[in-house]
Amino acid sequence: MKQRRRRSRNTPSVENVLPTGRTIAALFSILLATVGLYVLARESSLFAIDRVTVEGAPPALSREIRSAVQPYRGRSLVTLNRAAVERAVLAIPDVRSVRIDRDFPNSLRIFVKRERPLAVLRRGDEAWLIAMSGKAVRRLTPHSAMRLPRVWLQRSVSITDGELVSDEGVQVALRALAPLARIGHDLSIASVLVTADELTLVTRSGIELRLGDASQASLKLAVASGILPTLAPPVTGSLVYLDVSVPERPVSGTTLKSKVEGKG
Repeated sequence: MKQRRRRSRNTPSVENVLPTGRTIAALFSILLATVGLYVLARESSLFAIDRVTVEGAPPALSREIRSAVQPYRGRSLVTLNRAAVERAVLAIPDVRSVRIDRDFPNSLRIFVKRERPLAVLRRGDEAWLIAMSGKAVRRLTPHSAMRLPRVWLQRSVSITDGELVSDEGVQVALRALAPLARIGHDLSIASVLVTADELTLVTRSGIELRLGDASQASLKLAVASGILPTLAPPVTGSLVYLDVSVPERPVSGTTLKSKVEGKG
């Protein structure tokens, strides 16, 4: 009996478990204040965007990005649709990726990574800047961006501005050029031609590199870089070639006609 009474004295009553009216009122006041602050932040100009900063882009691209997000100026940072802002920035072909940060009280910070130019696509008299990602960034005049290698295309290849180029020949050419761009290789490539069974690169000194198919391209280019300094540049009317299609047995020689289209 005594044990039963002791347990009953230690058991909390319902009144002790339930919050008091004062506690409920305080919690409700906090909730109302929170909702009120949110509505104030949402509807007032307290957190309105009045400054946009862009990082990772040169001045011209920064101006283009600010123009793309201009419709969001004056809107509240609290309710900002970051996904919509990201889509607006990613619609700019030169932008590869973007991150949006809200910098309270009134600033929007945009961090971008640019597409890295890799080559110029040439289709007849038309030209496009193509990035390492495979995106045709924008149209060019045929003789611009001369420091970049030219990738010559069949006229049947379809190119859409700002979109990835799906043509297999273009992808093969980019896979061959990308390692050279990443490591700053001393091979200076002027032109690239891809056919059904052969990948051919021409150096700026006029020597033609014949890689056969695109397999082991990095190895073949490494072999070529070791041999090229030993080759004499071509004389007028002739072409010096280096065939590394079988990298264990490279072959060099001279011919009269290049398989790669004209320059520029």
